Amino acid sequence: MKSSLSTYKNYIKKNLIKFDPNQELAMTAIDQFLSNEFSLKSKIYKKLLNPGKSKNGIYLYGEAGVGKTMLMDICFSSIKIKRKKRIHFQEFMIDIHNRLHKIRNSKQIKDPLATVAEEVASEIKFLCFDEFQVTDIADASILKKLFTILFDQGTIIFSTSNIKPSNLYLEGLHRDRFVPFIDYIENDCLVINIDSGKDYRKNRIIDAEIYYSPLNDLTEEAMDKIFNNITNGSSYEEKILFVKGREIRVERQALGCARFDFEELCVKPLGAEDYLAISKEFDIIFIEKIPILPSEKRNEAKRFVSLIDALYDNRKRVFISAEGQPEEIYKKGDSQFEFKRCVSRLHEMRSKEYL
Repeated sequence: MKSSLSTYKNYIKKNLIKFDPNQELAMTAIDQFLSNEFSLKSKIYKKLLNPGKSKNGIYLYGEAGVGKTMLMDICFSSIKIKRKKRIHFQEFMIDIHNRLHKIRNSKQIKDPLATVAEEVASEIKFLCFDEFQVTDIADASILKKLFTILFDQGTIIFSTSNIKPSNLYLEGLHRDRFVPFIDYIENDCLVINIDSGKDYRKNRIIDAEIYYSPLNDLTEEAMDKIFNNITNGSSYEEKILFVKGREIRVERQALGCARFDFEELCVKPLGAEDYLAISKEFDIIFIEKIPILPSEKRNEAKRFVSLIDALYDNRKRVFISAEGQPEEIYKKGDSQFEFKRCVSRLHEMRSKEYL
């Protein structure tokens, strides 16, 4: 196995990234952990050598843009095994619930969750989650058992998050039932804080002309011109996407390019599955007329965060028109903490590296 730490240092030597002491400390600890886990020694042998001290995963957290995803990607590419997977946490949980839905009607299966967890563990031995956060009670209620079985079956889980473990699902329904999972993460995972006070995404902004503000006639004309150039002046065609029997009606699309107003995507009751379907269907997405959101528009803010996560994780080119810059869209409210990641990603999506 190629050392993740050596790859990280090689990036610095080639001036691909700047040296950051917090990143190096985190990578040193992670590299040592992964080297031990993926060595020739069996897990049973390791537990005999270090009874009660074995960790089963990595939980790397810190502010948006400090390099968490980059470190995870380096580790993922360095681990030379076939049964590995890198996936957004929300997408992973959608897959878990879909599997549960398929087998719950079988009377022969007494414990559907155990069956699904064992099935996933047989498929994946190194599982990487980007942007781990829990907002759904359906997820919160099964995570401890799911992770316990995955860990027991030998699956190593690497998660990145903006949120420290003790703040997960902070205002969630029946959070007291979720607290044992927090304890489990803190005790069974290598928990690392990588805060550095720097947002490397924002520092890479260039004038890529994909984000237009404020909202006025000139902005609307610019968006029209870009769409017409990309689609060679093709006429709009309606397209219907199906997600679990539900219809998502895309009224303005042509040649793999879809055009939406903010209201269509974030005021309507859409969710992560819908945004993933859109991101997989279209190569280029326009999100227009994004307003400044007051504090009470927490649901719209959460949907916008989920939307940008889906587009970012699928590396989509996104053109945006908004009433203000990313920092101005949602300044105060219950979802302000989660929105910081969204702001950082909006800046990165304007960068030369992303484009």
